[in-house]
Amino acid sequence: MNWDDLHILAVLEREGSLAGAARALGVNHATVSRRITALEDALGHAVVRRLARSTPLTEKGREIAAIARDMEQNAQRIKRISNATQGTLTGRVRLTAPPVLVSEIIIPALRDLRAQHPGLQIVLSANSHIASLDSGQADLAVRMVEPQGKQNIIRRIGSVEFALYATPDIAELPPQQWHFIAFDETLAHVPQQCWLEEFADGRPLDLLTGDFHSQFAAARSGLGVALLPCVMAEPCRELVRIAAGQPEARLVWMVIHADLKHAPAVRAVADVLVDAIGAM
Repeated sequence: MNWDDLHILAVLEREGSLAGAARALGVNHATVSRRITALEDALGHAVVRRLARSTPLTEKGREIAAIARDMEQNAQRIKRISNATQGTLTGRVRLTAPPVLVSEIIIPALRDLRAQHPGLQIVLSANSHIASLDSGQADLAVRMVEPQGKQNIIRRIGSVEFALYATPDIAELPPQQWHFIAFDETLAHVPQQCWLEEFADGRPLDLLTGDFHSQFAAARSGLGVALLPCVMAEPCRELVRIAAGQPEARLVWMVIHADLKHAPAVRAVADVLVDAIGAM
């Protein structure tokens, strides 16, 4: 049996389709299908049902995938323990954070760390989704939602304030004539979007995007009033802050897997995050 094929089965169960597993693994669809077939030949059992539009796991496949998930988690733990025993600031640290914090705070703050420790490689992922530390997607994470999980080290490290911004000509219009730039339906649940909808009170939200960088660009282009992170919009000379109320600040949390809390490289990156985000 090729143990890598068990890993592919675990990913297939997690992603729900051959195409999803292929994307997660960075291979093509045919490779996943071929490795699953090889696993079935080695086991002597079918682990998936090949239907026209889906590839669900059989009962035996689900049972084996559960064991494979445990193997995957143990392999990730071995890697974390190995990283934690390194006494020098070398190796790779994987960090995930919301895009606006990555571009405005984290990247500028990493310059000195990189200069001091050129052997340290930082894999930086700017994602709004919650990356899993247990599955090895990240070594540490910055989140704007309070994290859960007893096996993780969780620390509140700062907050992000929001305010309304627009170009001067739009800001001078009567408030009843304002048009708003907002999130699309994928982020309709976030607190600042809920606040903006209530503040708009029937006035049009006529430009919807899925991220702050698009909203920032739209506001700079004079397309409406946007609720933006102050750390992003305040330095921009093309925008003015509209003194018309603002939502509560969003708390920022840092999460480190417990197995890595003593790893020098991870601790060094964590210290940079605490200083940079706390300074906001």
